[in-house]
Amino acid sequence: MKKDGWVGEPIDVVKMPDGSYTTIDNTRVVAARQAGINVNANVHSYNDPLPSGFINRFTTPKGVPSTWGEAINLRILKQNSTFRGNYPSGSFDMPKIKN
Repeated sequence: MKKDGWVGEPIDVVKMPDGSYTTIDNTRVVAARQAGINVNANVHSYNDPLPSGFINRFTTPKGVPSTWGEAINLRILKQNSTFRGNYPSGSFDMPKIKN
């Protein structure tokens, strides 16, 4: 990213009920931040329907999402209980990327 800038489709971001924004694609956000470039994003409302092509990607044993908000919630439910308790709408902290 540092060399070529943003390449590929924009990331998907969901406006949460508390007004915060949560991304579905943390890795590219971290890479863009480390490269010092802007992130291209599509912003979805919490209750916007999830396109059918995304349903399998976010389906877990705990549920099948039908909205962007449900997709985010299912991703958060995959995190450990401490994370879920501290960050019910996702975290502002960037994940560490392992080389």
